[in-house]
Amino acid sequence: MREHEPWCRMKMFGHTDAAKRVCDNFNLHRVAAPYDSIGKWIAVALLDGSSDRVLYDSKLDAVTHQHHNEQYYTYLKIIPSSMNVCEAEVMLATARNLYDKGMRMTDPDHKHGGPDIIKRLNVEDFLAQGRGVIQNLLMPWEA
Repeated sequence: MREHEPWCRMKMFGHTDAAKRVCDNFNLHRVAAPYDSIGKWIAVALLDGSSDRVLYDSKLDAVTHQHHNEQYYTYLKIIPSSMNVCEAEVMLATARNLYDKGMRMTDPDHKHGGPDIIKRLNVEDFLAQGRGVIQNLLMPWEA
């Protein structure tokens, strides 16, 4: 496994400990329960990337189980691929920027636990997107 993605901006400085914790927490669930974890949610602290290491069935469950501290967490859905530290750094920085600008991704009264940002692409989606651009095809959202 390579240390950095080609697009990573942290090559010179190294990744933060918070991003390393997010990466470890995400991948822990993927390794411990490879099939049962897919589609579940984890809560990750914005401050330091720590987690309670609990898999929640829905984002709403993850939000409500933070005991009125939900604004200090971001919520990740476990997908069928792993997360590397470069991706964790970007995800954590994005979540922090959203919260700093006043956007809140949690709402215990919302039927799904609140809004969510557009999910990161997995390798297959990224390659399909690249092939579409090269072949001058319209992406699904452009049709």
